[in-house]
Amino acid sequence: MEIQVETQKTIVNGLGAPWPEDLSAAFLDQSHAQGVAVVGCTANLTWDDTLETIENFETVKTIVRDHPNAYIIRSAADLDRAEHAGKVGVLLGLQNPKALSDSLRLLGAFHDLGLRCLSLAFNENSYYGCGYATQTDTGLTALGKQAIKLMNRLGIVVDLSHSGDRTAREAVELSELPAIFSHSTSRKLFNRPRSAPDDLIVAAAQKGGVICQDVRANTSVAEYVDWVDYCVNLAGDDHVGVSAQDDWHRSFKDTRRIAPYLPSFAAEFHKRDWSDDRIYRRNGIGARLLDRENLAVEMTRRNYSPETVQKILGGNLMRVLKLVLPKS
Repeated sequence: MEIQVETQKTIVNGLGAPWPEDLSAAFLDQSHAQGVAVVGCTANLTWDDTLETIENFETVKTIVRDHPNAYIIRSAADLDRAEHAGKVGVLLGLQNPKALSDSLRLLGAFHDLGLRCLSLAFNENSYYGCGYATQTDTGLTALGKQAIKLMNRLGIVVDLSHSGDRTAREAVELSELPAIFSHSTSRKLFNRPRSAPDDLIVAAAQKGGVICQDVRANTSVAEYVDWVDYCVNLAGDDHVGVSAQDDWHRSFKDTRRIAPYLPSFAAEFHKRDWSDDRIYRRNGIGARLLDRENLAVEMTRRNYSPETVQKILGGNLMRVLKLVLPKS
């Protein structure tokens, strides 16, 4: 029997483009065809310095400006402008505050460039706090505490996805606005340090936050919804969203540069045939999760109400964006 699904009104992909090169015209075409209203984009390479990040920001913005059905989100008002109806709004973010160095002025400068979502650390420690891979998480630094207050004031979403547990917990407690996990899951579902402990997911939810279930660990849409079920039962259906990104086979050049930051990439040096130096999409659900016949259909089959499907597909994250981003 065919599952009847109400027309999808709002889809927000918490992190659809984890690298600047992933935000291509083809990806924006795909997102537009899916009915995606907002997609998160990491607008630099995670290890970039300040100047490299500025250059990558401008590269991403040029791709968006040149696309007829996309725009850069700068304010909550942008989400409801008539001229943006039916277009894909791109939320520019950083998964690592390295490019901001130890300067709050640089945080303000990148806000002017369009930064609207910021992680506190990427795996290792940063000027703001500790990443999940550090041996001892000492929590937010004095600068990190000031940065969160400034992010609240400027309208930049706090992203907890790669932070250490203590650093993330202190950020949730300190922030006056909801924080999100733009691409993560429960550690009970995927037992690795980067996944979030359940009590942290609940703490973020209690302050209005959202965990965007990362699709990359799942092998089927059904399994993905199993994990959504778990997070809904844990934190409530007002606090779960989606993150549908593709996993890419990277070149030797990229792998060599990533290796100090990601042990899994370092291991690839010994496993890969480097005569094949192409970049291509690996097998997996990826962004296809948001195709009309996939996620919404599976959730409806499991008797999620149309209202709950809408919240998880995008309503919950849209609520956070409208609350956190600059009003105009």
